[in-house]
Parts: sequence; C-alpha cells; structure tokens
Amino acid sequence: VHRGESGSLTKLEVSVDGEPTTLAQGDGLILATPTGSTAYSLSAGGCMVHPSVPAILLTPVAPHSLSFRPVLLPQTAVVSVSIPASARSGARLSVDGRDMYGLERGDQVEVTMSPHPVPTLCHLNGTRDWFTSVHDALNWNGR
Repeated sequence: VHRGESGSLTKLEVSVDGEPTTLAQGDGLILATPTGSTAYSLSAGGCMVHPSVPAILLTPVAPHSLSFRPVLLPQTAVVSVSIPASARSGARLSVDGRDMYGLERGDQVEVTMSPHPVPTLCHLNGTRDWFTSVHDALNWNGR
C-alpha cells in the first residue's frame, strides 16, 4: 500500500488481529511473505527471512518516524490496513508489483497468509539452496 501519484505522505491505520497497532505515515507499507522478503521489502530496509519461517513481514517504506521498524508477524495474523478519514489523500494498492488499485478514505485492505502454500523445488536442500541464491543474487556478505 503506497502513496501512488500523491506528493504527500500517506496515512495508514494498521491493525493486527483486530487490535489497533499503529498509524503509519510515510510512502507506504510492504506486506510480504518470506519468499518475497528478499525483493522489495529488503530494499526498503526489511530483513531476509528463510522461506521455511511461517511469517508475514510488515515493512514501512520511507516512514516519517525513525522508530518505525520492520516487524515479523505470525502466519496466523490478520493484518488490516485502512485509509483514515483524516488522511490528506487516498492511497494505491499494488499486488506483486503488477496490479494497482485505488484506495480512498475509509477503504480497508485485509491481508492473511494463504492456507495453500506454493510448493518449491529444491536442488540440494531448502537451506543450502536459499543461502546459495542469496549469495549469488545479492552477493550477500561478499568480500
């Protein structure tokens, strides 16, 4: 969820499992699975998460607060992101960098983990394959 074409910060109310969690102001929020953690979330300051860790990543994009940091939530979490009435403008929702939807004040998006994980093929084993791809693609900890 991001500010889209707007030149002003986006304001997003975030709830986890029905509990108000934070009011995020900045360029947006990234919600990702561990499989998606090494892409956009990583470039926004999120951490790399091994694919076998059952979690949802919540990563702020250019937050208007130095204390708003990425968090890992349990796979059972239900994350709601809404545009409050006090927001200067609406926001945009991008799904996997492809589809884009407009969100107006009062709109809400609910994010959960799918009960049907996508199976992956491993060349050697899941951990070795993951570290190999992180080393090769990102030159992680390369010297």
